[in-house]
Amino acid sequence: MSEASAAAPEAGVAAAPGRAYRVESMVFVGLLIALAVSVLLTAGAIPEPASTAGLGPRVIPYAVGGLMLAASVAVFVGQLRGRFGEPDGGEDIDLESSTSWVTTAIVVLAFVSLIVTIPALGWPLAVTILFAGAAIPLGAKRWWVAVLVGLALGVATWFAFGQLLGLSLPATGYLTSWVGI
Repeated sequence: MSEASAAAPEAGVAAAPGRAYRVESMVFVGLLIALAVSVLLTAGAIPEPASTAGLGPRVIPYAVGGLMLAASVAVFVGQLRGRFGEPDGGEDIDLESSTSWVTTAIVVLAFVSLIVTIPALGWPLAVTILFAGAAIPLGAKRWWVAVLVGLALGVATWFAFGQLLGLSLPATGYLTSWVGI
């Protein structure tokens, strides 16, 4: 074996992550642990009606917080043992390109538009605007397909959550009250 080949790392072994990467990873997992603990603590403040027979409104927050805490602690212990994920090598993204702030602003505006469009147009049309407003700047091939998929998602979520579960999702707004749903 030559000295050059002995000094080169093996092909299947990845280089150990740098100190900055390890610190960033551990800080992120620490934030997830703090978030999980805060979810568990604030879930206890959710008021439960006295007539709750069976599962109450605290069950899902406790389950999500508990699972998040268990997963975060498991990842943190793995990191303490030296197991870190590999940083993204740019396989499917271009690391040389910069952030498109125009696209980012359009997507943020699509989300913010829900504040105005839900009361004015109702849930299904608001979700249509949100989905199309995010899908088109992010590269949807055909704009009309994005609009149709958004409308289908809006109607499906309105039916599932508004009708079947009884949540308050308006079918129409003050501009579309003439529809008569």
